[in-house]
Amino acid sequence: MNLRAHRNALRISQSRLARLSGVSRFKICTYELGDGALTDAELARIHEALQAEAERLRQISNQFRARAGEWPPGAPG
Repeated sequence: MNLRAHRNALRISQSRLARLSGVSRFKICTYELGDGALTDAELARIHEALQAEAERLRQISNQFRARAGEWPPGAPG
C-alpha cells in the first residue's frame, strides 16, 4: 500500500490521519519515508480511517451534486 499516495489523494494531512487512526504522526511519517514499520493492527486502523474519510467525502460530493441545480442554495424547490 502506498500510504502517501492514498493520503494525498484524499487530501489528508499526516496529522489528521494520525488523529483519525490513533497511530502517531511520527510513525506515519517514518513509514511513508521508508524508514519505519507499522504493525498489522496499525495498518488496519489506518486503512479503516482512510476508508471512512473516503466515504465522508463521497457523501459530501453526493450532497453537493443533489443541490447543484438549486440557486440560491437552500431555495425551496
